[in-house]
Amino acid sequence: MSDKNQPTDGRPPSGATPHATGHEKRRVMVTQLLRSPVLNPAGEELGRLEDLIVKLDSGGGGYPPVTGIKVRIGGRDVFVGSKSIDKLAPGEVRLNTQTLDTGAFQRRPGEVLLAGDVLGRHLMDITRGRIVQAHDLVLSPAEDGWRLMGVDRSPRAMLRRLVPRRGRPDLRKHAILDWKDVQPFVGHVPTAKLLMPLQRLRRLHPAQIADLVEGASHEEGEEILDAVESDVELTADVFEELDTEHQVEFLRSMPNEEAAKVLERMAPDDAADLLSELDQERRKPVFDLMSPQAQHKLRKLLQYHPSTAGGMMSPDYVWVIRGATAPEALEAVRIDDKSPRQLLNTVFITEQDGKYIGSIGTADLLRTEPSRKVEELELATCRVTTGADVTDVTLMMADYNLIALAVTDSAGNLLGAVSADDVIEAIVPEEWRARIEASTGV
Repeated sequence: MSDKNQPTDGRPPSGATPHATGHEKRRVMVTQLLRSPVLNPAGEELGRLEDLIVKLDSGGGGYPPVTGIKVRIGGRDVFVGSKSIDKLAPGEVRLNTQTLDTGAFQRRPGEVLLAGDVLGRHLMDITRGRIVQAHDLVLSPAEDGWRLMGVDRSPRAMLRRLVPRRGRPDLRKHAILDWKDVQPFVGHVPTAKLLMPLQRLRRLHPAQIADLVEGASHEEGEEILDAVESDVELTADVFEELDTEHQVEFLRSMPNEEAAKVLERMAPDDAADLLSELDQERRKPVFDLMSPQAQHKLRKLLQYHPSTAGGMMSPDYVWVIRGATAPEALEAVRIDDKSPRQLLNTVFITEQDGKYIGSIGTADLLRTEPSRKVEELELATCRVTTGADVTDVTLMMADYNLIALAVTDSAGNLLGAVSADDVIEAIVPEEWRARIEASTGV
């Protein structure tokens, strides 16, 4: 062995792809390799394999190459580059060189230790939108060297850490998650210098991202939210889907300016509910940082109890006044940029002074003669006042088969609208929200 402590620590240049020289061509699991003896070409034991090192792709979605191994030799950890590995097999790692750099092991930027940083930890199953645990990791040989190919999340894989190697079950019989379908958390890795790729999270619905956040630890949840924070609208959509406990938890950890931006992007009724959950001393500073328009909407909503129609309604909706034609009503839907998507299926009609007349679905407008006035159509005229409770609202929408219901004051002036998703959110039992099985993948 050489005692030279080269600056490269015996590693290939950063970004270089290791060349495969191994004779072993079947896939192996990381738990099969840990603590395996590391032998020189003569078969003499040099030390024990402590970990395997991969270089993650900052864009995500590929199969990371194994760039080397960490070997315990004489009481210190030593790096061995992948070019020096002749055989990588369960119970035996054989090198093709007698000379090793025995300088102390040091991480390089972007490097991840499979046992230390990934094994036994949570990952995100991007395809299914759930949190899984990496009970074992799959390595497979390729033309350019060994690569990280997948994750075994099965409980039996966890037992393999406790069972002697000879008694372990056949690993090839278990379903494996493709590494391209998962995303590891890297916030805890000291030198990863990687951000969770936003483009991968964008494949998921905001509700699925919210499920991931709820199923993760606080630190992991923050890593997910940090990844989406550059997309303010997506961040707001995710916040709307989180349960109240997690909304408050993460909002409290944000600076006031960031919290104000998130609340502004949320639907006004959801923002009002969340703002009211903040501590009193925090509520006003955050509120004062919001735009005057957002403040005006929230002031109106905060005067109502959250469980009433006034507290559930959105002040943003599509409306036209008496005399508008069907095409003009459809144009109002097309140009609207404030109403929640759930309310774009309904157009509300009022008198010139704002008194409510009725509502009609956009599908009905599409089937209407262009020359007809909206007040001449078959309108739904039912409504509730701001003080109506959840039961009143639910029964009214169910009886009249509505996906949006008008909310008025006692004089009949249109103030807002409650959508079907608001009702579902209010009446879903609390125990149904514990989506542990879906979010953890157990």
